[in-house]
Amino acid sequence: MKKVSVLGKLQKEADKLNQLRNKRLYKLCEACGGQNQVGHHWIEKSRSANLRYRQENMIPLCNSCHSKIHNVFGNSVVGGLNVADAIIKKRGRAWKNRMDIDGRKTIRVNREHYLKVIGELDGDKTLD
Repeated sequence: MKKVSVLGKLQKEADKLNQLRNKRLYKLCEACGGQNQVGHHWIEKSRSANLRYRQENMIPLCNSCHSKIHNVFGNSVVGGLNVADAIIKKRGRAWKNRMDIDGRKTIRVNREHYLKVIGELDGDKTLD
């Protein structure tokens, strides 16, 4: 069994709270209008610690649209582009450009960072 670090445990807890906030805030998929099932990170978690927990980087999606945007089955390139295009059209080019710029900013990720994020997400009124 792989041992999980303290930071890994804190990150997992923050990620769980982030997904919970997404589901409470948004009932519908932003791309197709179906039921929201997952919060998709526009700028991937692995690419930007700065945007990982920012609500404006989260896209509420149904599982079908989430699969399309990730091209999970290897044959959804057109669907993935349509989902991304629908999101950009709805949120606007200025939002996309801001996400691209903010996604390149770096932040220090440590125990204090995760405790702050968890505190903010845990105290978020949308989780009540």
